[in-house]
Formats: sequence, structure tokens, C-alpha cells
Amino acid sequence: MNNYLEDEIDVYNETFKKEDLTNKDIDNKTINNCKFEDCNLTGSAFNTVFFEEITFTKCDLSNIKFNECSFKKITIENCKLTGTIFDNCRLTNLTIKDSVGKYLNFYDTKIKESCIIETKLMEGNFYNVEIKKLKLDNVDFTLTEFYKTPLKDIDFSTSRIDGIKITPDCLKGIKVNAFQALDLVKILDIEIV
Repeated sequence: MNNYLEDEIDVYNETFKKEDLTNKDIDNKTINNCKFEDCNLTGSAFNTVFFEEITFTKCDLSNIKFNECSFKKITIENCKLTGTIFDNCRLTNLTIKDSVGKYLNFYDTKIKESCIIETKLMEGNFYNVEIKKLKLDNVDFTLTEFYKTPLKDIDFSTSRIDGIKITPDCLKGIKVNAFQALDLVKILDIEIV
């Protein structure tokens, strides 16, 4: 992969295993139909990169900044996403499964037709995120913050939302179970007697 990064060429149909790609700056590239297995990409920055049909398996994607990137048909499985930032990105058909994304941040991003399964996203931040058709299954959102992010039609009922911070405008149409509803009532300054 390092050869591709140094040259100004796009990356197609490659498999990368146990690559060390830490602290790289990658700009204006297309990465298509590639697999990353057990790779370390921590601290890298991706700017205006188009990712399509990519699989990340057992990779460390911590502290990466994705800026104005586009993701289509991406699978992230058994990966670390601690402190990763998606800023002004488009995520379509993204699957995050069995991963840990503590302090994961989404800013001014669009998420469409995606799913997050069996993943820990504690203490993250969703700021001004547009979400359409996001499926959640057993996701830990403990202490995560949601601001200017409408959650209409998103089903949190199998997920953990302890201590989330959320503005009332984000709550309209959210789907939760009965226990979660009691916790969310506190956000609205309603006291149940």
C-alpha cells in the first residue's frame, strides 16, 4: 500500500495484510474493491478519498480523520475505531460489526442504508448528521452525544443508551423500549410520579 500512497494512482482489486500505514496523509484517491486484514492505519488522514467495496477486518482504524470522503459498500468487522473522525463524509451501505469505537465522531456527515451490529460506540459524538435507514443491533451508545441529528425511525430498542446526551429536537420519532423511554423522559425535564 505504501507504494500506492507515494504515487498519485488509485488502488483497485488489492488485498493488504498486516500493513503498517500509520500517520499517513492520503489525498484525492479512489480505493475500490480492496481488502484490509490486520492492518494498522492509526493516526492517518484521508482527504477526499472515495472508498467503494472495501472490507476492513481486524484493523486498527483509531484516530483516523476522514475528511470529505465517500464510502460505498464498506464492511468494518472486528476493528478498533477509537477516536476516529468522519467529517463531512457520505456513508452508504456501511456495515460496522463486532468493533469498538469509543470516542468515534461524526460531524456534518450523511449515513444512508447502513447497519451497526454488536459494536461499542461509547462516548461518541453525532453532530449535524443526516441518517436514513440505519439499522442498529446491540450497539452500546453509553454517554454518546447527539446534536442536530434527527433520529426519526431509528430503532434503539436493542441498544444501550445509558447517559446519552441528546437535544429534544433529535427525539421526534425515535424508537426505544419502555425502559429507555423512562430515561429519555428525564431529558425533557418531565418527572414521573
